[in-house]
This record gives sequence, structure tokens and C-alpha cells, in this order.
Amino acid sequence: MAWERRQDTRHAFFDGEIFAMTGASREHHLVCGNTFSALHAHLRGTHCEVYNNTMRVKVSETGMYTYPDIVAACADPQFEDAEVDTLLNPVLIIEAR
Repeated sequence: MAWERRQDTRHAFFDGEIFAMTGASREHHLVCGNTFSALHAHLRGTHCEVYNNTMRVKVSETGMYTYPDIVAACADPQFEDAEVDTLLNPVLIIEAR
């Protein structure tokens, strides 16, 4: 994690391998932005938080670290450590194609 936090680009980590995350198309950005905006507005006033693709998620079952396009956590978001940059308990993960 210390190495990843110092990088200018984001990386996924799975099964002992590190994968650089690539850029996205204009259409991908539009879909993600519109979806994030609608979900954020829908969840306003609830105990849920919506994060964009800068929130790292750890999949505890597999040990994978990744950056989904959109993530939501409700009630009590849990994070891996005091850096509060790796979410452990998302209730929703959205990946646009």
C-alpha cells in the first residue's frame, strides 16, 4: 500500500500481480459521471456515501485491490487502515464498460 499511495497512476492488485489502470473513453466518463450524480442525489439524506473511481476497494475474499468506477457504502463504512483510502465493505459496486 505504501508504494501504491506514492504513485501518480492507480493500480489493481490481484493474486500477487500488479496491473496498471488505463484511461477511459469520453463515453465511459459520461456514463460514470451521470450515474454517480444520479446515485448521489438519490442517496442524499441517507446513511450512504457514494465514491468515484479514486476510492480503492479491497475484496477480502480474494485479496484483490481495485478501483471500481462507482462504489457505495452505507451505515458504517469500514476502511483497511487510518489512511481511509481502502474501503472494505461496499454495498454496491458499479463498473461501466
